[in-house]
Amino acid sequence: MSAISENMSSGDNAIGDKMMDYSKLLQAILDIAEEMLVCGAEVERVEDSIERMCAAYGCEQDRVNTFIITSNIQVTFEDPNGNIITQIRRIVRSDTNFDRLDYLNDLSRYICANKPDLDTLKEKYEEVMNRRQLPKWVQYLGAVMAAGGFAVFFGGNIADGLYAAALGIIITAVRGFFSKYESNAMALMFISSIIAGTVAVLSVPLGISVHIDKVMIGGIMLLIPGIAVTNSIRDMLAGDIGTGLLRFANSVMLAAAIACGFALPMILSGGTL
Repeated sequence: MSAISENMSSGDNAIGDKMMDYSKLLQAILDIAEEMLVCGAEVERVEDSIERMCAAYGCEQDRVNTFIITSNIQVTFEDPNGNIITQIRRIVRSDTNFDRLDYLNDLSRYICANKPDLDTLKEKYEEVMNRRQLPKWVQYLGAVMAAGGFAVFFGGNIADGLYAAALGIIITAVRGFFSKYESNAMALMFISSIIAGTVAVLSVPLGISVHIDKVMIGGIMLLIPGIAVTNSIRDMLAGDIGTGLLRFANSVMLAAAIACGFALPMILSGGTL
C-alpha cells in the first residue's frame, strides 16, 4: 500500500488552469469503478468511491446519481458548468482480486486528495492495472494448503489430504488454462468440477486408498463462490436488495454447476449421489 502511495505522491495537482473535459473524466472514473466491481468490491463501496471522486472535481456530491448492479454501472452528474452528463458501463467479467482492489481503493483516495489531470489519472490507473501480480507458485501453494487442509479438517486422513492437495494443483491449472478461452463463470466452474471429479474418481481404478468424498470436499472448497455469497449479504444489509439478490442467485447457479460437475463423473463411473 505504501508503495503506491509513494508513487502517487508526485504529479500533480491537476486541474490547474485547464478546462476539464468532464465527459472524459467520468469515463476515467468509470474505468476505476468497473475494475473495483470486477475485483470483488461490494456495491456500496463502488458507489461511494464514484461520488467522492466526482465531488473532488467540483461536482456536487448530492447531485451525483449512481445505479450499480453486478453487470451494469450507470452514473449521472451535473458538472460545475451546469451540464448534465450520463454514462453507462456494461460489466461482462468477474475476476476476484483483492490485491488489485486494495490498490484501486488507494488510487481513488489519491484522486480525491490531489485532483490529478486526466493524463495523470489515466497514467496512475495503468500503473495499478499493469503492476506485477502474485507469482503463480503462490497460487498453487494456496491451493495445496486449502484443498489438503479442508480434506483433513472434514475427517480425511493424511493420504486424503495429499491426494486433495494434488487435486488442488490440477483445479488451479485447469481454471488458469480455460479462463483464457471461456469468460462464462458458470461454464468455467462446470468444466473445472468435471475434471476435478474425474481425477478424484480415478483413485479407485488406480488403486489409491483414499476416501473419495473427503478428497472431493477439498476440491469443492476451492471452487465454492464464497466471496459472491458474502458480498450478496453485505449488499442486502446495505439496502441494495436488487444487487444482493442478483449476486445470491448467481452464487446459487455457480454452486449448482459445481455440484453437477462433481456428480457427473460419479454417475458415469457407476457410483451414486
